[in-house]
Amino acid sequence: MIRKYTSDDIEKMLAIWLKGSIQSHDFVSNEYWHNMLPIIKKYYLPNTESFVFEDKRQIKGFISIIDDKYIGALFVDPLFQKQKIGSKLVNYVKKIYSELSLKVFTKNIKALHFYQKNGFKIIAEQIDESTKEEELLMSWSMECKSGFAKKHPEDS
Repeated sequence: MIRKYTSDDIEKMLAIWLKGSIQSHDFVSNEYWHNMLPIIKKYYLPNTESFVFEDKRQIKGFISIIDDKYIGALFVDPLFQKQKIGSKLVNYVKKIYSELSLKVFTKNIKALHFYQKNGFKIIAEQIDESTKEEELLMSWSMECKSGFAKKHPEDS
């Protein structure tokens, strides 16, 4: 079941975020992610529209939307990956928002392919200021089925 998050969900969401960040971004130091945790808790999550995927009273993943169009976070507990939870969360928010964008590190090939498979197109490349890593800006729109010009070799 997908539902809006409540304050009771925050600690579990943070645990999923930290595990997922460290696992999928092994090119960024673990210290960076641990230092970001209090910021995510205090400033980030309270300013998002977040939804959790819950099964048998266990939160297995979540998605956070900023400003009604930006996916600031999509994380699935590593124990429950490859169960289509991420796709279910993306499809859920696609029914609510007519356009979505996000940033993904170019080195996070698994996430890049996931978003491409779910209809997101690469529209720009840039450097993330805090990590100095290259990232891609991706976009999806209900109105645009054909997407944008191919900007990256893996873009569909």
